[in-house]
Amino acid sequence: MIDLCLVLLLDASGSIDSGEWDLQSKATGDALSNPAIVERITRGPNGRIAVTAMEWSKGVLVMLPWTEIAGMDDAKSAALIIATHKRHQSSSTAVGDALLAAAAALKAGPGCLRHVVDISSDGTNNDGSDPIAAVAMLQGMDVIVNAVVIEDEKGVFDYYKNTVSGFVIPASWEGYAQAIKAKLQLEVADLESGR
Repeated sequence: MIDLCLVLLLDASGSIDSGEWDLQSKATGDALSNPAIVERITRGPNGRIAVTAMEWSKGVLVMLPWTEIAGMDDAKSAALIIATHKRHQSSSTAVGDALLAAAAALKAGPGCLRHVVDISSDGTNNDGSDPIAAVAMLQGMDVIVNAVVIEDEKGVFDYYKNTVSGFVIPASWEGYAQAIKAKLQLEVADLESGR
């Protein structure tokens, strides 16, 4: 059994330029391989989590297939794949479709004690499925949905606060690295207690 199954959804929509994509992917990789976070992962009941990462826009593409992290070597390998992934999309912002893809990944993924979806975005839904219905479906699967929101668009923080089932961390591009690290710290915070 694995302590946590974590789906990372990185925004590849048209509002994200190439520099912002590089920052987002590198910061996510750096956070995943942060020594304090890896140490906390290894102290969980089973000493491991599983992570998959996807870029999303109008469609969803896998960046990192399900990968177990049980130490720094695992974390660095996964981080490198995420950090160096070249995006393939730059289209609309289909939040609901991204969340449905995360649900499908979790259904096909390994057995885990906890399940979390984390979506990173700078914009509200403008295409595809209803995000609130997708979150409700995930809640029915006992999956928590958290968000890191880059506040480039007016009202985007409140939009995600009213959409997801877990917490929302506000961020700027300048502070994105700190925000994604704080997000991961929160998501692995309860591993030692098994909650």
